[in-house]
Amino acid sequence: MSILKYTLNNGEIIELNLSRTARKNVILRLDKYGELKFNVPPCLSLQRAFRWLSENEGKFLQIWHQSKQLKQARVSIIKQIWFLGKRYRCASQITDKIYWHPQQGIILPDLPVYEQRQLLINWLKTQAQQYLIERLKRWSQIMQLQPQAMAISRAKTFWGVCRSKTGIRLNWRLIGAPDYVIDYVCIHELGHLKHPHHGPAFWALVDKYTEQTKLAKMWLRHNGKELFQLG
Repeated sequence: MSILKYTLNNGEIIELNLSRTARKNVILRLDKYGELKFNVPPCLSLQRAFRWLSENEGKFLQIWHQSKQLKQARVSIIKQIWFLGKRYRCASQITDKIYWHPQQGIILPDLPVYEQRQLLINWLKTQAQQYLIERLKRWSQIMQLQPQAMAISRAKTFWGVCRSKTGIRLNWRLIGAPDYVIDYVCIHELGHLKHPHHGPAFWALVDKYTEQTKLAKMWLRHNGKELFQLG
């Protein structure tokens, strides 16, 4: 499954979960979480998929509005969030952007809860793209191990993944963790470039660069679920 981004006439971008398992007809529906599912036949090109959305924009927008309503009904007020290893309270003010203050916490625009949540997710992803990738680059230089690529992932089941052909991806939610946890995940994934499996040689390499493996694992075990509170 991949993400298809459709731009409305007003410039707003809608994300759809695209899959190619439909036999004949194009299927546009909502799942129980309010996510848009766009199922098309394998032979349908992206150009034709976009054309279908354009030709059926009335139906598409109706389902999209239902998606927003479902999501808004499911979300709760954001009271606090993990950021760089600390919990910060979230507060609403009349502002046009999100900003972080070590004492005041994270300041959100005074908007409906669902819109606040989406803005916060996008802001955290931007911070993750900058901060996590920089730390991964730093450890890559220290360990003299260079992946094919470095990127942020939206994964729901792992903190990091390393593949020889596609490189290393770090879960954007790690932006909530302290530096020693982020460093451990970076070192762990870089270690897999040399040792694909979790054997003694792999752990010896990890231990060479960090003494906080147990502490990092413990932190993720105790606090990892909270990093997923935004979905």
